[in-house]
Amino acid sequence: MESDIYRQLQQHLDTMPVGYPATASGVELRLLKFLFTPEQARIALKLGHKYQTLDQICEAAKDLRMPRSELEKKLEEMVDRGNIVGKEQNGVRMYATLPFVVGMLEFQHTRATGAFREDTGIYFQEGFAAKMLGSKIPQTRIIPIKKSITAGHRIGTYDELRDIIEKAEGRIRVGKCACRTAMHEAGKPCKITKRDETCMAFREYADVFGRTGWGRAISKEEALEIAARNEEDGLVLQPGNQQETQFMCSCCSDCCGIFRAIKSMPRPAEFVAGNFYAQPDPDLCLGCGTCVERCQMEAIILQDEAAKVDLGRCIGCGLCVPTCGSESIHLVRKKHETVPPKSLEEMFEVLIAQK
Repeated sequence: MESDIYRQLQQHLDTMPVGYPATASGVELRLLKFLFTPEQARIALKLGHKYQTLDQICEAAKDLRMPRSELEKKLEEMVDRGNIVGKEQNGVRMYATLPFVVGMLEFQHTRATGAFREDTGIYFQEGFAAKMLGSKIPQTRIIPIKKSITAGHRIGTYDELRDIIEKAEGRIRVGKCACRTAMHEAGKPCKITKRDETCMAFREYADVFGRTGWGRAISKEEALEIAARNEEDGLVLQPGNQQETQFMCSCCSDCCGIFRAIKSMPRPAEFVAGNFYAQPDPDLCLGCGTCVERCQMEAIILQDEAAKVDLGRCIGCGLCVPTCGSESIHLVRKKHETVPPKSLEEMFEVLIAQK
């Protein structure tokens, strides 16, 4: 039966680093049917999270009895469809599976239907968000906005916006945020920003996004300009949790499904990777409440006419710093620094080891 191949694929993807859990409603199968044809699903069962060459995949897919040239054609079609990823390494073409987020979902931006986006929201609620947030190492990290960092801060290159963009080696694309677009189409426009071209892809992800028709290629200079506008609007910069990151989301708790899930937790800080927290000076604070309005995690309250930060909720994004008229709030570096894995592949290996 056709449904059997999609259940097999769900179970296979659930063994991957991020996972793809089953639900009582079966919404995960509807998503897979949108993402993969039955033939593509059979091919995807032969792939893993580690990149494999065409020769390796041919060996694993012997039972499909598909000529090498035909298999290569199908793999490239799947890359174009955005349900797997491909890259060149030392002149050799290689392929691997993608997580649902960040990965397959974002790569469907130009072909996603209203039903697909609705099912994605249901899937987040019924199982995927809990699976994603339950890992000991987050897929993404929070980096402080540029205007919240001073010359006195000691900051790793993986926490510094300019370095992240510089190291992308010119392979940068910007496009519409999948979450914000879905909310807008559902009649719920974002309350934080009117802009939707806010998210960026780097390296291999930029290449795949280019093939799937998402966004446009931009220079390092334009990337920095867009990031600065994201900060001004009040969006949280959230790149992949790797030193050689593949993407950078600019999130708000108004639209982002995962961000909303984090915000609903009693202690959001425990579910994100980050090296800073906000600290107000009650002697300087004017009690204007701007920082309270600016905070995405509701980590700041006014107590006795002065700002007070709940460290269990503060994710260290720095959005509260530049808009403080009395300059009474600043970022403090945590005592224990979290250093992200070097690459996406290394992060996946850490996630697999924890399964």
